[in-house]
Amino acid sequence: MTRTGKFLLLLAATTSLAGVAAAQQLPLPSKGGNNLSKNAPVSFTADTVSYDKTGNIVTATGHVRAVQSGQTLYADTVTLNRATNVATASGHVALTQPGGETVYADHAVLSQGMKDAVLQGVSARLANNARLIANGGQRYDGKLDELTKVVYSACDLCKTDPRAAPTWQIKANSVTRDLEHKMIEFHDATMEFKGVPFFYVPYMTEADPSVKRQSGFMIPSIGATSWLGFFATVPYYWVLDDSSDLTLTPIIGSKQGPVLHGEYRRAFNQGALNIIASGGRDRGHFGNAIFATGTFDLNQDWRTGFQYDRASSAQYLQDFSVLPNAPYLSSNIYLEGFSAGSYARIDAETFQGLVASVDQNRLPIVAPYGQYHYLSDQDSIGGQFSLDANVFNVYRKTGTNTLRAAAEPGYSVPFMLPAGVAGTARVQLIGATYSTGKMFEQPNYSTVNSNNISRGQVYGAVMLRWPWMRNGGALGSQLIEPEVQLVASPNIGITQNNMVPNEDSLDLEFSDANLFDLNRYPGIDRLEGGERVDYALHAAWYLPTGSSIDFLAGESYRFHKDYNFLPGSGLTGNASDLVGHLIFTPVQWFNVAYRTRLDHSSLGVRMIDTTATVGTHALSVTGGYLYSNTNPYVLYDTASPNGQVTLNPPAAYFMPRQEIVASMSSNFGPWSLGGGMQRNLKTGQFDNISANIGWQNDCFGASLIFNKWFTSYNLDQAGTAVILQFTFKTLGNVGFSAL
Repeated sequence: MTRTGKFLLLLAATTSLAGVAAAQQLPLPSKGGNNLSKNAPVSFTADTVSYDKTGNIVTATGHVRAVQSGQTLYADTVTLNRATNVATASGHVALTQPGGETVYADHAVLSQGMKDAVLQGVSARLANNARLIANGGQRYDGKLDELTKVVYSACDLCKTDPRAAPTWQIKANSVTRDLEHKMIEFHDATMEFKGVPFFYVPYMTEADPSVKRQSGFMIPSIGATSWLGFFATVPYYWVLDDSSDLTLTPIIGSKQGPVLHGEYRRAFNQGALNIIASGGRDRGHFGNAIFATGTFDLNQDWRTGFQYDRASSAQYLQDFSVLPNAPYLSSNIYLEGFSAGSYARIDAETFQGLVASVDQNRLPIVAPYGQYHYLSDQDSIGGQFSLDANVFNVYRKTGTNTLRAAAEPGYSVPFMLPAGVAGTARVQLIGATYSTGKMFEQPNYSTVNSNNISRGQVYGAVMLRWPWMRNGGALGSQLIEPEVQLVASPNIGITQNNMVPNEDSLDLEFSDANLFDLNRYPGIDRLEGGERVDYALHAAWYLPTGSSIDFLAGESYRFHKDYNFLPGSGLTGNASDLVGHLIFTPVQWFNVAYRTRLDHSSLGVRMIDTTATVGTHALSVTGGYLYSNTNPYVLYDTASPNGQVTLNPPAAYFMPRQEIVASMSSNFGPWSLGGGMQRNLKTGQFDNISANIGWQNDCFGASLIFNKWFTSYNLDQAGTAVILQFTFKTLGNVGFSAL
């Protein structure tokens, strides 16, 4: 008799029996384990079915499948006692919940509509490759599993020796699985590594691996630092609702603390909010910090947001590793809009200094700061109109106060000349009006107290490129491209520039990156004027294998000298310094990028910035070298003897910067190695060195990180940090840190 025929025979013999229904009466699966009914109909399929009328027992054998209230039972043999409504299953038993989770057993006795069960030889495969095996257990009301002599792990078994102990496993005398709330409780548990016990805990809990968010304690961490002494943290993760959660982390140290650190996160339909706050005892006082960010979409074109960062002291941030080695904190609130070809933003920003040498009164408050950027579509001749506009107000208790409104309209159009010469003509106007006070203070140190001034500067330029390209077949393609640009604008005297406050043009670095800019200053508070010609030779060679070499060398010739530029900038004479780059990639595993600036007459080196990388994923080494003949950063807070910095920079400005950096990384099998260093060649000392080693497989990771710094920062002396961290899949990570 066929399997289908046997099934129909069973239905015909039992249609009058309570609790047994035909296939068409099979109920729909329930959505969870809370609505299972012991009186719901049950349907069977099997290879062979027999019915003992005397004992009122139904026996199904061979590929048995029984469904009741959304639960499905699979077994080799199932015996149903209709008098007691108890089913006994044996041989390859599998009990599947309505949600899809399956528990396997050698033998099972089920009652109460398969909600209650006694199981022997239990095993379960959970999410994220987690496995749970037990000698036996009981299920209550379809919601709770009580298991005994349990082994839990998320590691793959050894392919050559499946009986070998996995990388890690937890052995517990008993385990409680809360199927309704998706929690696992371990009682009297020992964690083993490669079969060797190394950690015992009388009680621990974890969320089911299928759960993305679950309230509960996280794995604690311990460590030692020179500031905190020995310390411990015990984080608690709290799910507030479907769109928000909170992590609370008490930090208790032998020298400092206690401190409570909290992070609140909330997602909205049109935005997100994140708040990190902490507070507690630090160095005999109450310390605290708060970092809050929010972004909210108003509609498809506009959004608003804020950032608020404040701390009681830099020492507090350093002691509790909230934000170590930060020079300042910034806070702002903004509104910005987007549309095709345009962008607008208005914001307000304040700063909190964390460096001991910085006076808070000298830091600016920028409110408001408005920006607008626009780029039109191409017109009938291919031209495009652009507009950059801004307005800002900078206020300092000690220092220059500046109110500025500026607009930079421009128009550019491409064209072609005979012989393949490609050109671009462009015109730009830079207009700004200023109202300033206390210009004799930082960062301007001018001889003028206050001033109201407006000025405009017109630039006209024609850029010509003559590319020569050759396809060499197997030798790839070669490019030789002369480039020349003619720029004309009114001359600007040094007196005019010194009458204008300088908020955005302090950091000037002349290089190949801004050789063809109309104004080589980074902002518009300092302007470059006069007639000049910029020229360069660009050459490149591209091979089919992916190898390439790219070279550029150029300079600028001005028809009059511009004394607005700082000495050593490379732009003070008629002929500028030579600038260029060489980017060489001979093979995929090696590349070098070299940028330089040379004195135009002596060819003496004034700037070098180079980086080289050799290697692959298995082993890679990177090195870098930086040299600059000046240090413009000292101009921010150093006054010139006569108030005109461009004529008489302070002596520290001429102190060159020179340093090297190097790093390496290696990956082979489960191992990873890395390290790096930064050394100041002017002082002959290291700034910092670091090293790390890690190991990782399918379920476990370990890393050791070493970092040593040799410079003092913000009253903190040089020090050493060592961090040891272990990561267990589905469990989390635990670590030890020392400073």
